Parts: sequence; structure tokens; C-alpha cells
Amino acid sequence: MSSTNSSGNNNSAWAVRILAVLVVALVGFWLVSATEWADTEVSTPASGEARTNRFYGAQAMLRELGMKVVRRESLDAMPPAQARLVLASSYWDMFPERGKRLREWVEQGGHLVIPAYLVSGEQLEDWLPLVREKQPGSDEKKVAPEPKKKEKAPASRRFDPPPKDADCYAVTEPDTVPASYAGGRSFRICTWWSSSRYRAADKQPPPLWAVLGTRGATEAIRVRVGRGTVTVMPWGLWHNENMVRADNALFAAAAVQARSGAEVWFVVEEAREPFMLWLWHRGWVALVVGMLALAFALWRAAVRFGPLAPSAGTHRRSMAEQVRGTAGFLHMHGAQALHAAQLRALDESARRQLRGHARRDAAARTAAIAQATGLDAAMLARAMDGARPRHAGGMAVDLEVLETARRRLDANGPFVPRSSDSSSSSSSARSTS
Repeated sequence: MSSTNSSGNNNSAWAVRILAVLVVALVGFWLVSATEWADTEVSTPASGEARTNRFYGAQAMLRELGMKVVRRESLDAMPPAQARLVLASSYWDMFPERGKRLREWVEQGGHLVIPAYLVSGEQLEDWLPLVREKQPGSDEKKVAPEPKKKEKAPASRRFDPPPKDADCYAVTEPDTVPASYAGGRSFRICTWWSSSRYRAADKQPPPLWAVLGTRGATEAIRVRVGRGTVTVMPWGLWHNENMVRADNALFAAAAVQARSGAEVWFVVEEAREPFMLWLWHRGWVALVVGMLALAFALWRAAVRFGPLAPSAGTHRRSMAEQVRGTAGFLHMHGAQALHAAQLRALDESARRQLRGHARRDAAARTAAIAQATGLDAAMLARAMDGARPRHAGGMAVDLEVLETARRRLDANGPFVPRSSDSSSSSSSARSTS
């Protein structure tokens, strides 16, 4: 019985294994029949200097050929004599004198290499012996072909990418110019198409070097200007992504007249230091002085912030503060100085509250203050007399009378005495006498 069970289990295990193998085989067959394997080129992102320098490949190639490569961010200074200048900055002519300096440099033996789109610039077209070339067949009447029935592309081929190297075409050096290389006169270059093509102007010497396209259009040309040369060529092949394609490197070396030991300058952009940084580097002393003056002016014109809480008026000071302040003043200046300060405070209040107070004499002032405050005029006159000798008690009474008069004047208006005030004033007068 046990042997029968074991044989049954073995058969079931083998059946599961066979079924699993069949499933794997079917899946593999489906993958092979339903998928298509193809090689795809994936461009490697640029790194290092090549990320920021579009002409890094061309410059590295020229260094390998033994040339001295110099990168400049502007055309403020001209290259040395007999050097090569690769100029592609669209803003190189932002200053009027640059065109004149560039022409003088070329006429003295410099070699200028520029793209075709710069030839029509105002500072170049008046001295370059080049004219724009008419496109082949542009003046011929073309008969439009009969429209053909458009065939619908298969769904699998509808979104195919453009064929590789669709922008490449063949060019040839004509027999009228010396060949750049001993191996032949033909190049295959890859760059974008441009409608700007130029030929030597009429009544000018033949070009020193030229490259023609398949339809006879001039793709590149070199003419003599004074003792130097100017070369106009397609510009897209200089960039990193195109330099290693087809014969672009050979074509670029021929255009720049590569020679071991020669110096070539690249001016492909007009980069300037930000204005604020330039201003700081050139005149930081004046900026610092100006900012300090501005800060001082703002500080002088700013709103003054007072204390967190308003200070209490002098008539609302506590008794302890009054005692401490009076004691300190007496200790520093004496009783007569305190009496003079009290008189000065009363006079300032009277000038504010009583019209014409400053024009009155002493007796009239005393009478006006007595009338406005309701105090006895004789008592007020004795208190205001600074020359009268006083003992300690008399000084205290006189200071109280003067302070009472000052506070009543500051009450903004004539004081109406009550019966209690009259009685207190009489008692004060009696005590003083």
C-alpha cells in the first residue's frame, strides 16, 4: 500500500515539472515572436569643459595639431599679427571702433574665419570683397508637378525618426584653387543648411580657396584683404556634436589654415561682467562712502521712536522722585539756584499762557500771574523776589507758591479760585509774614 502511494506522488511531481517547462517554453516563444531587437544609439551627456564650451571639440583638435588655442569672451583686444581669429559672436560689433580695428588687423596679415550670417553686418560689408550669391535655379520657372495620391503610411512606420546623417552632403574644392589635402578635393560635411552664401565680388581677384556644393553653390570661400585673409564657412560643423561626424574635422582644419605653432583665437560670445560687480570692482571706495552717506541721511530723516511708555509729566511725579530730585539739585547748586530755576519755570509757563507777558515790567508780570492764578499778589511778589534773604522754612513756602502758580498757569486758562484755595492762600501769606 505504501509503495503504491509513493509511486503516485512521484508521477504527480513529474507532471508538475513537465507542465512548468512547457509554460516557460511557450512564454519564451511568445517573447521571441512578439518582440524585435534593434541597436539604438544613446548620446552620452557632455561633461567637464565640454558642457559649457560648444567649441571644445574643435579647440581640442587644433591643440592636437600643434596650434596655440586662446579663448576670449570679447573682442576688446586684437590677436597678434599672423594669428587666426574664429569670430562668431553676434554682438562683437556693439562698439563702432571694433570694425575699424578688425579691418586694420586683417590688412596687416591676420586671418579671419567667420560664419556666413556675419558677412552682412554693417561693420563688415563695406570692406569685405564679397557679394551674396544667388541660389541655383531660384530664377527659373518651376512647373508644379501633378499631385499624387498620398499613400497612408503603415502604423508601425508612421513615427520613424529621420534617417541618420540626413544633414550630411558632399562638397568639392574646384580645380581653380589649391587642394587642401593630397588625398583628394572632396569632403562630406554634416551641418544645417543655410541660405547665406557668398562669392567674390566682381572685378576682384579670384578666391584663394573655395568649396562648392552639389549644385555649384559656394559653401565656403576665402578671399584676400590686404596682407591677410577672410574665410566664410558653414558654422554648424564647429559645434561639439558635429565635429566628429564625417569630414567636419578635416574641413574645419582647412578653413582655419591649421599650422603647427600658429595661434588661433576663439571669440564666440560677448560675455560681460554683471554691472553691479563691475561697479564694485572699479569703484568700491566711492560706493562705500556713498552708502554710508545714504545711511546717515536716512537715519537723520527717520521717525524717532520714543520709549515703550510715555513719560509722566512733571506735575505727576511721585513724592519720592520730587524729594530726590530737589535734594540732588540743592546739593549740587544750592537753595538760590533752586529758587532761580523755579522762577524760570514759572516765567516760561507765563509766556505761553499770558498774552504780552514778555513786554510787561516786573510788577505788571506779577500782577498778571496773580490775576490768572488766583493767588495773592503780595504773597506772589514776595515769593518771586530773588534778592530777599530767606531761612529754610521761608524758602520752602516761596517754592510752594511758585510751583502752585506754575501749575495753575499750565491748566490752560484763568484759574477760578474756590473758597478753600482762598483760605489756604491767606494762611500761607500769614505764615510767610
